[in-house]
Amino acid sequence: MGKLTTITGPMFSGKTTELLQLFSREAIAKRKSILFKPAIDNRYSESKVVNHDGRAISANIVKSAEEIYQTVIDYLESEENRASPLINVFIDEVQFFESDILHVIKKLTDKEINVFTCGLNQTYLGDPFPFKDGKNHIGFLMAISDYVIHLDAVCNNCGEAATKTYRKGDLTETVVIGGTDIYQARCIKCFKQK
Repeated sequence: MGKLTTITGPMFSGKTTELLQLFSREAIAKRKSILFKPAIDNRYSESKVVNHDGRAISANIVKSAEEIYQTVIDYLESEENRASPLINVFIDEVQFFESDILHVIKKLTDKEINVFTCGLNQTYLGDPFPFKDGKNHIGFLMAISDYVIHLDAVCNNCGEAATKTYRKGDLTETVVIGGTDIYQARCIKCFKQK
């Protein structure tokens, strides 16, 4: 069975940095990996996974979990890829997919492929981050993971450890794509002071 690793935490905690680091380590070890990014996340690049510091790696841009699965199947069924078996799948911003991402991840690990995901653990309200269709949330993904890497950030208000994502302004939608223009990392105390 493949293993599932989930990297989570608030905005600016280094989730994508950790994902890219693990991806790079697997490349150094010469273990074939495929990196995926949801099409909705076009903050820094249309074609790459990019962290807040500008580190970037080319990725497969997909609109659905099913596209991830089909890309993997196409790779596995290609004769030219027989010499380079697929070992890992990396998924950035996993919370932006529908809940069927959970089923796709299970199918991949059943094929003995390791899956690495990263995503926000909470909304700007402090609730578990729901998948796009609202049928499930990141907490379930964390619960079924073999490994969870929980990161914190630095509170933009006081400098303490931040576990919350604070949104500036009056937008109330759950998903609003943005960076420091819209979001801050906050400790619990500063988050509650809003």
